[in-house]
Amino acid sequence: MLRNFPQQAMLPVILFAVLVPTVSAQTRELQYSGTLTQKTRDGDAPAPVKQFELYTLLTPASGGQECFHLVSERGGGGWAWPERFGTATIGENNRRTGGRPPHVLHSHDGVKYPVETPLPLFEFSDRLANNASWTSGRLEYSVKGQTKIADKQCWEVEAVDNFGRRQKFFVADNEPILIAAERRVFMGRGDEFTLRVSLTGSRTLEAAEAAKTIAAIASLQKIQVALERSEGTTKPELSPAQIEKASAVLPALVEQTEGLPLTKLVVAMSRDVRAQSQRAGDVTSLRKKFVGQPMPGFVLPTLKGAQFDSASLHGKITVLHFWEYQGEPLEEPYGQVGYLDFLLNRRGRLGVSAVGVAVNEGFAKPETQAAAKRSVRKLRDFMNLGYPIALDGGNLIKQLGDPRQLDASLPLWVVVGPDGKIADYHVGVYPINPNEGLRDLDAVVIRLLRDQRSTKD
Repeated sequence: MLRNFPQQAMLPVILFAVLVPTVSAQTRELQYSGTLTQKTRDGDAPAPVKQFELYTLLTPASGGQECFHLVSERGGGGWAWPERFGTATIGENNRRTGGRPPHVLHSHDGVKYPVETPLPLFEFSDRLANNASWTSGRLEYSVKGQTKIADKQCWEVEAVDNFGRRQKFFVADNEPILIAAERRVFMGRGDEFTLRVSLTGSRTLEAAEAAKTIAAIASLQKIQVALERSEGTTKPELSPAQIEKASAVLPALVEQTEGLPLTKLVVAMSRDVRAQSQRAGDVTSLRKKFVGQPMPGFVLPTLKGAQFDSASLHGKITVLHFWEYQGEPLEEPYGQVGYLDFLLNRRGRLGVSAVGVAVNEGFAKPETQAAAKRSVRKLRDFMNLGYPIALDGGNLIKQLGDPRQLDASLPLWVVVGPDGKIADYHVGVYPINPNEGLRDLDAVVIRLLRDQRSTKD
């Protein structure tokens, strides 16, 4: 039975019903600029911690509208390109009926926080009137009157919850378009931020341009679905299969988006896919270099104060999992350590062992050693891991090529056979099958077990 696994590791790809666009009707482009500013004791900090632009395209469709959105961020982290865009479906009453609203991704104290930004249509536009008030969910709304924002006459609406966490909306007085908005956001240990957005551009597209833009968006949606990334994924790395899928369609997409506001996105996609493809080739070369070679000699301390060395590998199959093993901040792919524990529970009785190798330069420095160990213990206890964890200040992983030198990310999985040679070398996360765990890694272990049995026979 699997325990202590993060829900993200088992999330399916979430698809939503897409309304059929009606190109002949008006297609409207709305652009917003926004900031995220951290509150201080004296009020807002001098400068925003994040700035962003939000491009949206409203396309009338049967049953409502389809809202495509694209976020471009500066400062405080940000989404990888597959998560920078998306589509939300909006019903006839301007309420979202499907899809995902736009979000910015902000890194605060080492943790990534998705922060939702408003859609361009105000969902309660039918209730706008002087002194009107209503309740929806945990929010109490009230109309404060009319005001002007950038020479546009607007309704000012305030929303308050039980904690006094206010939101403000400024809605055009003659249509349900959001002109500006402001919201209090909390991260970390109650740190307060203010999210602000304001409309910077609005235009109605001619039929030919609308058709071209909608076709390009449809191609982007196909790529997004084909990549099969879980909703809310924050890691930029693509698997070899994902790189291949994106590479196959990008040349046509470059032509398809020429002259459109989507051009910058597609250029960034092309640049990233080329870089990741080159990196994947470098990692493949690294794998070829080490597979079949003797495991380098080493001696490492363990988290429990024992010793783990290369001599202990001979005569058995050992999976070495090189990763940061940090409990603070707790980030994916921490779920993979639970699946490694699961694999060990299944194959350990056959003589297979697994050792986590926590990689942190802090282990080599007396002033940071205690804190680095404390973080590893926190993760080990949280995940209830049964396999031992050794501590590498950087020397062993350097002997194994350190994929981070190629801008690749840990984990690194090294499988050592009974002969002391490296039987498999894999950089990055493994695809997860909830019922079978790390199926690809397990296949390597099973192959080695069969080879070992045939040798004995």
